Amino acid sequence: MRTAALAALISVAACGPRAPLPREERLQTIDSLSLSQSVGGRPGWTLHARLAHLREDEKTASLESPMMEFYRGAAVVSRVTARSGEIFTDTHDVRLSSSVVVNSLDDHSILETEQLLYSSRMARFHTESAVVVRRPGAVIRGEGMEATPDLSEIRIFRQRSMITGNPR
Repeated sequence: MRTAALAALISVAACGPRAPLPREERLQTIDSLSLSQSVGGRPGWTLHARLAHLREDEKTASLESPMMEFYRGAAVVSRVTARSGEIFTDTHDVRLSSSVVVNSLDDHSILETEQLLYSSRMARFHTESAVVVRRPGAVIRGEGMEATPDLSEIRIFRQRSMITGNPR
């Protein structure tokens, strides 16, 4: 009797709805990735990565050793490096992580953090992580920040500042 009940249970389970088979992930590996975005025919930014893993279904690409350059006219005004990152292929937003450093070539400012998001739509950096900004004569620390790519405008949240130099 148990064998008949078990056989009936197996046949009912076989006729029931089946779970969908796992979809094969479409993954492409790109060696020496280079991307650029222009605004009004002028370069806005370029992105280079040693290696990228493009996941088409998720509209993302993970990046190894990404480096971005931001332009004003034809001149590079800042350079960003990180150990890893991710680009969202539908929005062109870029998330950089692990030892992120932004160098402003205009005023020699340096921003350091562990996570940084670049919004292409807003043309701004954003993070909720701890940040350190070093400018000639000042060091500013805080948590959370938004800034323009050339670091000409920086808004640091929950900040602590140290001004160095000669007192007058």
